[in-house]
Amino acid sequence: MKFTERMNLNELDAFFDDVEADQHAHQERLKDYALFLLLNSTMRDDDDGLEDEIIDTEPTLERWREIFERLKLNQLRTIDLPNWSQTSFNKSYKDNGVDN
Repeated sequence: MKFTERMNLNELDAFFDDVEADQHAHQERLKDYALFLLLNSTMRDDDDGLEDEIIDTEPTLERWREIFERLKLNQLRTIDLPNWSQTSFNKSYKDNGVDN
């Protein structure tokens, strides 16, 4: 469509439908990333209802900023991850490893 042409109402409706679908997809990507960060954070066992808020609501832009700041500040570091002993590793491999 040329810049000088006018959109008819059907094209305009289709345009706004596409914008709404894109916004919904963007919200879903934000939710997925926030849940990923929550899973890898120190808050994963005690999140004060944050997981439910992320899943069940549509946070505002300001609230998303607060959520992501909180999640990023509480990320697990490699040193925070549990250290497996050889016995734990062998048991896990035996339970979940590849059968020969």
